[in-house]
Amino acid sequence: MDNYSFIRQSELEIASKVNLLSKRIRSQEQEVAVDFSHMTLEDELSEEEDHKDSSREAFGSSLENHKLSRKQRTHIRAINVKRKRDFVCLEKVNGELVNILEGLELHTEVFNAAEQRRIVDKVCELQEKVQKGELKRAFTAQGKGRSTIQFGCCFNYRTSKTGNLAGILKHETVDPLPHLFKVIIRRLVKWHVLPPTCVPDCCVVNIYDEGDCIPPHIDHHDFLRPFCTVSFLSECNILFGSNLKVEETGEYSGGSYSLPLPVGSVLVLNGNGADVAKHCVPEVPTKRKMDESKWPVWYTPEPYLQGIQPLTYELKSCGSSDHVF
Repeated sequence: MDNYSFIRQSELEIASKVNLLSKRIRSQEQEVAVDFSHMTLEDELSEEEDHKDSSREAFGSSLENHKLSRKQRTHIRAINVKRKRDFVCLEKVNGELVNILEGLELHTEVFNAAEQRRIVDKVCELQEKVQKGELKRAFTAQGKGRSTIQFGCCFNYRTSKTGNLAGILKHETVDPLPHLFKVIIRRLVKWHVLPPTCVPDCCVVNIYDEGDCIPPHIDHHDFLRPFCTVSFLSECNILFGSNLKVEETGEYSGGSYSLPLPVGSVLVLNGNGADVAKHCVPEVPTKRKMDESKWPVWYTPEPYLQGIQPLTYELKSCGSSDHVF
């Protein structure tokens, strides 16, 4: 990161069968990571793009996007998402050599600049609601923690002073998922980032001041796998290691693999990448999905998030055969 880094940053955790980890976005002196618009990304944000052709990144000036339908533009963007699934980092675990990154996927160029701006605006709205006391579940951790807003379910990161265990609190209520969160979830499923069997149903927004961080951890199994991290506006690294820990000096040790998270990307964690390797994001945030047996007693599945199907399209590349999703 450069010297102009971020004063604050915010992350969104979308929990469902997924753990949507969202990285940093910056709005003036703030960084945020979050969701989308009251209609759909494809509707509201595409309309904004229609008036700002100069900001398009699809295929450059040679592609006349104004002659394509919105559906065609959506399909073009979806097939141009870059996907990396061959991460390898070998460590000895219980005496055996294991690829601790098995199950990791990095999807880049999922969100463009206009969409990131819309997301930042939404995070700022949420922060204002917290300051006015309008949201049910918002708190600030002590020390090098972060401010957190929970949606869809209430959960503890660790056993509380009142004796509540770490995990989902089934009898506590929180605010429902904002509509914009549902829109970003639909995109991730439709664009083949998350499987339709793993549609998030809750989330956490984390706001980080400079110097805050997420310590090394493995996400609680009340939240089903996979889970993912969405990154906005500024690139940062996420550290992995089966023996990852924080030393007394505050430095991290045991981090065997450092992965840059590009702007507009989504990191999906599953398999060993979720359950064997610990991970931490120095000075950044996270996201997730509930095990149905852990649903709060008042919980009702969101109709808008039912029956989402990935887009069907063909991807042709030079010198190779066609690939169909």
